[in-house]
Amino acid sequence: MIKIGWLVYKNGEIFLLNLFDGNIDLVRSINMILLIGYYLTNIGYAIITIAYWGHVSSLGEMVGSLSKTLGKIILLLAVLHYNNIFWLKQIEKSKLLK
Repeated sequence: MIKIGWLVYKNGEIFLLNLFDGNIDLVRSINMILLIGYYLTNIGYAIITIAYWGHVSSLGEMVGSLSKTLGKIILLLAVLHYNNIFWLKQIEKSKLLK
């Protein structure tokens, strides 16, 4: 997950630079906030999952439990990602209307 966050951080900077007219200080600040939010979401979800994890008695149960857990975090991150894209597109549209 660390590598994914770093790749999105590096590649997203170009998109944000285009969106915010090359304002590098603002882009770096927003990009860093998004990266920190990504890491905090992953760490928080992992802590909550471990705290409430039920008893696992076989390898099959462990694989099933891990699959459900990974599926939930991937869906959560996807929703957050599309939420960010939606609001960034709204900013871009409002910039074009001016």
